[in-house]
Amino acid sequence: MTRLADLITDVLAILRAGEHDTSWSSYETTADAVEELEGLRPRVEAGEREAVERFKFLCLPTGAIEEIAVSSGWSRQWVELVNEKYRDAFNPQ
Repeated sequence: MTRLADLITDVLAILRAGEHDTSWSSYETTADAVEELEGLRPRVEAGEREAVERFKFLCLPTGAIEEIAVSSGWSRQWVELVNEKYRDAFNPQ
């Protein structure tokens, strides 16, 4: 599950770079998104099924992370992450 944990690390780096538009996501603020992802990362890395499924849910099309990316202007970077750099992370191990 380290590939998914690495994706969380990359998303956290983007989110920590400044405020983002969370109005179309399930988060009130960028800090809320960061807080959840920080909590999920060690659990995903440990392979905890519930955490893995939660993170995958957040990554779905129209999921919270994609909504933040689109409304904040980094959708291209998001697509590059999930379709190129981390494509294999979403496949069952």
